[in-house]
Amino acid sequence: MNKEFQAKKPRLIVIEDFHATMLNNNRSLHVYLPPSYYDDKEKKFPVLYVHDGKSVFDISDWSKESLNMHTEADKLISEGKIKEIIIVGIDNIGKHRTSEYSHWDGVDMGEPVLGKGDLYEDFVINDIKPFMDKNFRTLSDRDNTALMGASIGGLATFNIGFRHSEVFSKLAMLSPYLGWGDNKLYDMLSTGVYKDKKPLKIWIDVGSKEDSFVNMAANGVLLLMNNGYKYSDELVAYEAPDGEHSERFWAQRIEPVLLFLFGNIGKPESMKLYVENKIYLSDKAIKHINSVVTYDSGFKMTEVSANYSVEKSDLLKIDGFGGGLLPLAEGVTKITVKSSTGLTAQESIAILK
Repeated sequence: MNKEFQAKKPRLIVIEDFHATMLNNNRSLHVYLPPSYYDDKEKKFPVLYVHDGKSVFDISDWSKESLNMHTEADKLISEGKIKEIIIVGIDNIGKHRTSEYSHWDGVDMGEPVLGKGDLYEDFVINDIKPFMDKNFRTLSDRDNTALMGASIGGLATFNIGFRHSEVFSKLAMLSPYLGWGDNKLYDMLSTGVYKDKKPLKIWIDVGSKEDSFVNMAANGVLLLMNNGYKYSDELVAYEAPDGEHSERFWAQRIEPVLLFLFGNIGKPESMKLYVENKIYLSDKAIKHINSVVTYDSGFKMTEVSANYSVEKSDLLKIDGFGGGLLPLAEGVTKITVKSSTGLTAQESIAILK
């Protein structure tokens, strides 16, 4: 770890054996302080709370990978792209991770899991946050408090954030396991307690090589849009090309996450289409176009409501949401995609038997 972060005025602090009252267990907290923290004793900072805290700044015991959020935050702060922030990584407790991150029961690796998400939620809100607000110079109001998690930690972020929008105003979910527990989250979004729109800013991403997680993310985004969340303003999604389900790939998305939560994303600069150039009439799985818009700040997002046109409409049809491809006949055709911000990109696709 960089020595600069562990100097006489350390900017990475580990708080060991922090007690969870309702869960009745202990774990470590990992705290990142921004560059000017020790310079101005009156200045206060927004806070981002992150699940799976061991890998936030250091190497995960499980994957041997890290998000390296401290180095990315320092970089963006030095470039003037985001506000100075405090980041709090909250350790998981190994075998209890899935149980603590879920608000309902389910099955993990063939074993039944009793959801204790409500108790973990209490730990975050009533144990950790008051401690941070008392012992560090935080901006404690909801407008300056964010929550982030990956995989089932993304599900925890979703549930905690939607249950307590009076505490959190910003949520970031990386490859969230939204389908956990018989898709209960989708029911809550479509007909249940999450249907009513909350005053939240929401980031959802996924890697293109994450199989069922891609559809889970798309379903979540569509339901949120149906509930009134304005895309590219209150809600952003990003499908990372060639992304897989691990910290190494999530680390590559920290820049756009922090820009969305705490910075100025800038202006759209270019759009690139990620799509298979050969599709087959016999394909059972629907292929789709991933239209990635890059901004002048380095921010990236997937355009989910683009305008699509097909040169030879008798060969190929494109679904309006998410760019699903429906092959109709053999041949080669050109597709044109126009983003909501006016950017245009083209690709040729061959439809084979």
